[in-house]
Formats: sequence, structure tokens, C-alpha cells
Amino acid sequence: MKRQKKDNHETDVTDVEEEDTSSDVSGVITHPFKPNEIEISTPAFTVGYLMDKIEHNEINMNTDFQRSGNLWTPEKQCRLIESILLGLPLPAFYFDTSSSAWDIIDGLQRCCSIKKFCVDKTMELEGLEFLVDLNGLKFDDLNRSLHRSIIMREITVNLLKKSPPEVRYILFKRLNTAGLVLTPQEIRNAIYQGKAASAIKELSILPEFLNATERKISTKRMQDRDFICRFVSFYLKGYKNYDTPDLDTFLNSGMDLLEKSDIQDITQNFKRALQLAMDIFGTDAFRRRTDKTAPRGPINKAYFEVITVNFAKINEEEERLLRQNSELFKNNLIELMKCEQYSDSLSGGTGAKDRVHIRFSWFYQVMQKSIQGKKIRIGNDNKIEDC
Repeated sequence: MKRQKKDNHETDVTDVEEEDTSSDVSGVITHPFKPNEIEISTPAFTVGYLMDKIEHNEINMNTDFQRSGNLWTPEKQCRLIESILLGLPLPAFYFDTSSSAWDIIDGLQRCCSIKKFCVDKTMELEGLEFLVDLNGLKFDDLNRSLHRSIIMREITVNLLKKSPPEVRYILFKRLNTAGLVLTPQEIRNAIYQGKAASAIKELSILPEFLNATERKISTKRMQDRDFICRFVSFYLKGYKNYDTPDLDTFLNSGMDLLEKSDIQDITQNFKRALQLAMDIFGTDAFRRRTDKTAPRGPINKAYFEVITVNFAKINEEEERLLRQNSELFKNNLIELMKCEQYSDSLSGGTGAKDRVHIRFSWFYQVMQKSIQGKKIRIGNDNKIEDC
């Protein structure tokens, strides 16, 4: 995959281990949910009305806010316009109307296509299947009859009125069923706008973060910000307070807490943790290793959160001793990673409470023993023991 727009830190490059974030929860709702807090209306709507709102910036087309726009191929965008001209039904659009400019829950790619052809009038039709005579034409090249068939075309639009963040998160996640489905982090970024979203974005472009991860975490679909959100949530709340039904709920609560936190303090400790990780592990940072001679593995997201949070919380003397005993520390971690139970906590069911506790508490024990200059081994009962 190629790296794009290096100067503003956008990249499609990824070297991240796949992760199963399941929490072994059966799907039972464990938190209060109030249906009366949900208000959705479905007013009469046309493509022309949608065009008017886009033209007057009344629909949030700032795609950095949620996810990438204009991801459809030119042919797919043109086929959407052809469907409108043919009178074919389009999938429903969903908008969050809690702010002056409506946020797109579902339908971003369709809105981008309509904007390019009908509002910006820059797109030239191509690859049409039925209306082949229109290939090569732009909006202004169409006759009055075709203009009216677009403008007057009825579409289904669902409007979400103001709701609490946790309700909006569930709705974003469940309503986003067609087209390009949002990732959990894209949903979080759409809902927790303001101080929290801005802080996550700023932390994701820190030179220390980019260097420590070798720019190997894709910015596409906000994967990089998901890493940051994981650090922030566990740093602020602590793994011992992981009492939510799943990881997404925990990260959402972390975003809530971030709104009231000292961003400067978080930033400084995050930078310190990243620098320590680079100094100790070099290009091996956040990658699991069970053998010094084995090929380097991909970055592991759960391991990233464990290392950065623990490093961000140690004091100056502990940091000095950890640097002094860095080789012992790395050898101890290799021993730890050979333990199947610990390794599993970093890849399978990472949202389960017991696995969260295992990966944080065991790493902390190994780090402390390394600070004390002790070599470790994993006993038969999976207890961390001194050699």
C-alpha cells in the first residue's frame, strides 16, 4: 500500500495486527436505555432540497470529521446519478440534526456524488449503463427536463433530533447499514465533537507518535485515532475500572472523561511514554516477540495501550532503572509472551474484562520486576516468578 500526503501525516500504510475485540458478552443490555430519548422524523424530501442544503453548507461535508468522502469510483458516482434520472429508489439517508449543519450518519458517499455533479457541477458522466447518450455531459449540459427529474426526485431522509451521546452512538452504529459502514472510532469522532475529538486528533499527529509507530498505522478510517483513544481511556480511567459490557462502551466513557481532563498533562505523559518505548524497543515497539531472532511482527493495538499507559504512569526513578535494565526487561517480556494466556489477551477477545486485567496487570508485574533487576519465569500456574 502506498503512503499518501506525507506532509500532513495522511497515510494508507498499515502494519497493524488484526484484533478480536469481543468481550464474550451475550448481547444482554446491561446499561439503562431510554427509548423516549430517541426522536427520529421522516419529512418529505427531494434531491433538490438536499442540493440546496449542501450548497448553503447546511450539511457537514467536512469529511475529516467522520471518515473519507469521495471513496466511490467515478463510475459508481455516475451510476448513482443515472439511478436518480431513471427514478430508481435510493437507500435512505440518515442525518443528525443536533447541530446547525447536519451531520451525515449514513449516505456520505451519495451526498459527495450529488455534490460533485449537481452542486459543484464538476463531474462528467461516464460509464452509464442505460442512459449512454448522456456520457460525457455535466449537469449544466442536461436539458430542463432532466434537471427537473433530478431536482424533483423524492428520497427517503431520516432526521435524528438531539439525543444524549450514548444514544447517538448506538444509533450511529445501528443505522449505518448501507454503503461505507462507519468504524467505532469514526462514530466516536462524530459524536464527541469539541475538546475530546480535537485532543485525539492532535495526539495522533504528534511526531513522537508517528516516529514510534514508524507511520505504519493508517489514518484511513481513523485507525490512528483509535490507538490514541485506547491510550487516553485506559490512562484516565485505569484498567481496574474496566467494568463496562464491551470495549466500545469503555472507550466512549473515556471520551466523556477527556472533555473534563487536563490535555496538557496527558500530552506530556503520552510523549514521554512514546519516547521511552522508542528508546527501549527501537523499531520493535508495540510488536509481540517470543524469539529475538524471529522476523518482526506487526504492531499490536492492545500491546500499544498496555505499554504506553504503563510507561506514562511510572515516575522518574522507575524510568531511569527501566532504561538501565532495558535488556533484562525485553528478555522478560519475551518470556511473558511465550505464555499462551498472556499472548491471547493481546489478540483474542481483547474486550473481555479478564483479558484486559491480564494484559495490564501481568505487564505491570514484569515491568516492576525488571526495574528491580529481577529475571522472571512463568510458573506452571501461570504466575510470574523470580528466577
